[in-house]
Amino acid sequence: MKKIILFIDRDSQEKGSFFLQIIRKRLPGIKMNICTSVASCVTEVSRTKPYMEKPIIVLFTHNIDRLDDLYEKKDMLQDKKIVMVLPTKKIHDITSIVHRFSPRYFTYMDNQYEDLCDVLHKMIVQ
Repeated sequence: MKKIILFIDRDSQEKGSFFLQIIRKRLPGIKMNICTSVASCVTEVSRTKPYMEKPIIVLFTHNIDRLDDLYEKKDMLQDKKIVMVLPTKKIHDITSIVHRFSPRYFTYMDNQYEDLCDVLHKMIVQ
């Protein structure tokens, strides 16, 4: 079974809690590891054995600096399935920031995550 590694930035507070609640409700029974810091995310990703399982990594942050911190660890993200939830469309050059990660899918925090849950479900069953 595929595992989901959720990076939910600890600074996201209510939005992060809401997101986690939706994910748990829409994807019951799926093994999820939740990380709230870049260091814990790096540790969790490094624990996965690439020949045994291919984790899906969901990056949820409203802090662009945190995305920069994650990008510094880009080696750990290579050849991984990445899904991103970004703060808002209003941030200048958000598209260029997203494309550095080569995500399979990305969305913004101002939606109800239905499409994101559908994408995750499809990724899990593949």
